[in-house]
Amino acid sequence: MISAKELLVFLVLCSFTAYTAKGFKSLNCTDFGSRRHNARGTGYFPDNSTMEGGTTDMHGNPLHTLQKYLAGGAPFVSTAMDNTIGIAYGTPLCIPQLNFKYKQLIRFEVVDTGGAFIHKGYSRIDVCTQDREHSWDPTINGPLTLVFQ
Repeated sequence: MISAKELLVFLVLCSFTAYTAKGFKSLNCTDFGSRRHNARGTGYFPDNSTMEGGTTDMHGNPLHTLQKYLAGGAPFVSTAMDNTIGIAYGTPLCIPQLNFKYKQLIRFEVVDTGGAFIHKGYSRIDVCTQDREHSWDPTINGPLTLVFQ
């Protein structure tokens, strides 16, 4: 019989192995990719208001929040960026500031856009959070480094 502690260690090691297999090896994203861009981050959350734009991404799929991802309930965190610069739907990216804040490797994907991003290039990103309160997080709403593969 496996103890709870042994199971936890096993799950943590499996999670780490899964990330390293995808190219994530360090919290600062040095092994993820070489294309780095400086951006100003903001938070948004699933809400059917005009300001937030709904509960689904630009392809109609459910938004995945940072908090749900951190709790193990989402495969990635949804982000919104300028869709006029050729970033393909589902493009993965790494954000060192948020990795360090949460002390883990976080998978972000560009799956959404909005009027605030048109012609902003790589200079703006919205990170999906669970609610308005979490969207005000100072790290999310600060300068962020976006690392693309």
